[in-house]
Amino acid sequence: MKILAVDYDGVISDSALKSLFISHNAYCKYFGSEVKKNFGGELFTFDNWEGIQKQYKKEMDYYHRLRSYLELSGDFFVIIKIIEEQIQIKDQQEFIAYRNQLQFDYQFFRELFSKEKEEWQKKSFRKWFFLSPVFKEVIKGIQRFTKEGQKVVIATSNLGEAIHRAFQPEYLGFKMDIEDIFDKNFGKHKAEHMQVIAKKYGAKLNEIYFVDDQLSYLRGTDTLGVNVFLAGWGYCTKSQKEEAKKEKITVIENEKDFYPVLKQALS
Repeated sequence: MKILAVDYDGVISDSALKSLFISHNAYCKYFGSEVKKNFGGELFTFDNWEGIQKQYKKEMDYYHRLRSYLELSGDFFVIIKIIEEQIQIKDQQEFIAYRNQLQFDYQFFRELFSKEKEEWQKKSFRKWFFLSPVFKEVIKGIQRFTKEGQKVVIATSNLGEAIHRAFQPEYLGFKMDIEDIFDKNFGKHKAEHMQVIAKKYGAKLNEIYFVDDQLSYLRGTDTLGVNVFLAGWGYCTKSQKEEAKKEKITVIENEKDFYPVLKQALS
């Protein structure tokens, strides 16, 4: 059996701005009146979201660049803090160095982040879903693989329950069982996910084809024998793509190449 394992954020869905929406609100609620005036100090809502994006284009652009350096869920706090302090970060190493010097209760922030996300999902899951556009060519590719009888699973750092509702025809265009979504409860690194996936479906590790936009997750997974691919349309940087190529990791540059490249590999 061959298995296609696909990351969610950055491969299927462009959730960068959705994550900013939640992170900023969680940050403002955590610090209260002490917070500096990121985005005017105004909480994001479904109603003001479009206007704020236009008004603060410079901050939005910087956030997108910083998003490429994210490794842990608590890094959203780091990104907001960098924007607030107007610190210039030029690469992954500088980002990690700045993160390491912060003394902060990341667990509490993650809990606040999750609570904020749940509140907005309850207000309107439809509006919540459409805060992050999907990569349509990837969706089409997954649908084709499914129709061809290929086993497709999701390997995500999200909670499975948080994204499972989106796997419906009215949202992502196809259904997926919650049992086929492997989230952070299956391990901190995607390499652990791959081992669980192989065991569950009775597949060999070299029969798994894994697509992620974070190079850090592909490293360590490829040494297991898993076939790994870096999604160039996601949140990876140019330098990360260059590093991947040096390490003989296939880079799928554009989402339109998702199906052709993987089709050839699976064949």
